[in-house]
Amino acid sequence: MSNVFHNSDNQSQPATPADKCETVEEIDGDELVKILSRYDIGAIQRIKNYNKGSRQAPKLIVGSTKGKYLLKRRAIGRDAIDRVNFSHIVQKKLGDHRFPVAGLVETVEGNTLVEHDGRIYELFHFINGHRFDKSKPEAAESGRVLAHCHDILREFSEEPAVKKKSFHQIETTKKTISEVVDVLSNYENKSTLEGMDETAFYIGEQFDKAKFAADSVGFSSLPTSVVHGDWHPGNMLYEDGEIVAVIDFDSLRIAQRITDIANGVLQFSMRMGTDDVNNWPDSFRGHTIRSMVQGYNAFTVSPLLPSELSIIPPLMKEALIVESVFHVHRTGSFGNIPGSDFLRMVERKLRWIDDKAERIIEVLQPPRSGGDNFG
Repeated sequence: MSNVFHNSDNQSQPATPADKCETVEEIDGDELVKILSRYDIGAIQRIKNYNKGSRQAPKLIVGSTKGKYLLKRRAIGRDAIDRVNFSHIVQKKLGDHRFPVAGLVETVEGNTLVEHDGRIYELFHFINGHRFDKSKPEAAESGRVLAHCHDILREFSEEPAVKKKSFHQIETTKKTISEVVDVLSNYENKSTLEGMDETAFYIGEQFDKAKFAADSVGFSSLPTSVVHGDWHPGNMLYEDGEIVAVIDFDSLRIAQRITDIANGVLQFSMRMGTDDVNNWPDSFRGHTIRSMVQGYNAFTVSPLLPSELSIIPPLMKEALIVESVFHVHRTGSFGNIPGSDFLRMVERKLRWIDDKAERIIEVLQPPRSGGDNFG
């Protein structure tokens, strides 16, 4: 699953049938020539599409006599110039502290972005690596690197040109949940929507419960910093068990650090199974949850507070709800998955988190004898 803010940063509007299949954006030939001419990367030898990540942010792998690069055009809504510049400042600061970033390539004028026809382009050094293998060591490595990120950015001196809220603070979530069944009626027949009112009601009920739980520990007073905002396996590259590159800093924001951790735990521990979402397991990988959080605590200069640990399950719920409901509300589906099927899967996973919340908190405590089986 992708970032919770890919959909919720831009306030969701009721979907129309024309929106059902999201447009896949591309970088055309003339555009490519003009952009690459701004860089001193030698003679171009090969170019191919890189079909990963957001379909609204097209990417190309560019091979030249001087190396291998990734060209990216920022998605509309994520291309405000002050926001892009801030993300570049953050990446430079991280790189200066030996944090694993891909590294931006400067233009011949010494800039880290190109503006062309109202769009923003970035060129990165291409990093080879493999994706998360679902093992405990690689989950712990994700926690370690996230801790390093937060520690570096905790007292960031630049005036941030980014949002100062997380998925916990989006004001339109309940309204979006209440409208989602009506939106789905534009795409699906009545028989496929049977029971969907009850599903939407349960999702809304769980959102209220989770939000109350987080607020009850004084959420607004919890440690805050610049956070990555999109900490999930698709944005990590590994080599020999270590993360060699963290990518996609489009979702940087000022927020409670625990939101980054909870969303990361959700994304890394998600069991997705087969292509048929109806067959996805209800559960999450308990060993991943434990390894990631304990990896964070083992390396950070400021270990997680008991109050932060206690709200990881409710924040996992909120992250799952916001990511899923806003996208379905906007497009009537989640990628190629019918919206009703996807929301039923969300309901099942929410029930699992709700049932296992105390066990999740228990396994997040400092290591001791015993396993991390969730039953």
